[in-house]
Amino acid sequence: MKYIITSRNIHMPRKKNKVPLERVSLRFPSELLVRMDRLIERGLFKSRSHLVKEALKELLKDPKYQEALREEEDDFPTLRGR
Repeated sequence: MKYIITSRNIHMPRKKNKVPLERVSLRFPSELLVRMDRLIERGLFKSRSHLVKEALKELLKDPKYQEALREEEDDFPTLRGR
């Protein structure tokens, strides 16, 4: 297996059977990043990206968002759990 080493992390290649990912750029207040990093340091999340994905999954479980997603369900690609 080939590893990609950057100045901060070692990245393993993604498995072929996973859903393709798109890159997005987000901006957060510094204090929020400090809190996110603290959760990562304590081992609750693997990375900021993992934390944001998990938080978004939880948000989308809210019934008001579920209702909105059902209305336009045919417009969304199928997403598999991670």
